[in-house]
Formats: sequence, structure tokens, C-alpha cells
Amino acid sequence: MDRFRKLVLIANALYLGLTGFAQMIFELLSHYRGVGPLSGIFTGTPYTIGFFEAHGFAVLTGILVFSVMLKDIDARWHLYLAGVSLLLGGSNLLFWDSFSKVGLVTAGIIATSLHILFFVLQVVCYSMTRREERRVVTN
Repeated sequence: MDRFRKLVLIANALYLGLTGFAQMIFELLSHYRGVGPLSGIFTGTPYTIGFFEAHGFAVLTGILVFSVMLKDIDARWHLYLAGVSLLLGGSNLLFWDSFSKVGLVTAGIIATSLHILFFVLQVVCYSMTRREERRVVTN
């Protein structure tokens, strides 16, 4: 059980941290230099800030998992990460037209699908842990 939960935390952290970091680099290169895979989207636009902040938040969450959560696998961490996934995936769905307008529909589908997957996995881990805690208390 703990092994599965740890694996979910690590996978979620790697997804958030590595993807977020790469996106931040692409956004900086695009915004300030007009180069990279996002150059046609973020070059000189004031809207880069929202993407940069969201991806920075993802990186910080990935760091939090590796520095704190893996040492203290508490059920509440799964709830927190479920909330992060819901925020990021829900934002993608709420503002889906952004992906269409900038030609990133495929990337949006992949990112949103992974946020939904991790939301489900984190809720499952939270539920498993809570059930296990109740069993320990009643025995």
C-alpha cells in the first residue's frame, strides 16, 4: 500500500516538476528572445505571466513532494495533490479556448488528461489511507 502511494507521489511530482520546469524555460526563451517551441505564442505578450506562474507553482509542488511529502506520507498530502490536479486540470478545461487559439490542442489534451489521471489516483490513495487508518483505530 505505502509503495503504491509513494509511486503515485513520485510520478505526480516528476510530471509537475519536470513539465513545469521545461515550460518555464520555453516561456522565458519565447517571451524575451522570441525563440523556442513557444516563440509564436509568447513573444513579447503580457500574458506570459499567467503561464509562467502556473508552471512555477507546478515546479514548487514537485519540490515539495520530494522534500516533505515522501518523508511524511500522510493522507492529507494526497488530498493536497488532488486539489492541485483539480486546479490545474480544471483551469485547462475552463479556459480550453486558450489551447485552440494558440494551436496547442494536442498539448492541452495530454496535460489535462494527466491532471485528471493524477486527480483520480490521489483521491484513490487518500481513500485507501483513510480506510486503513479507520481499520487501525477500530482494531
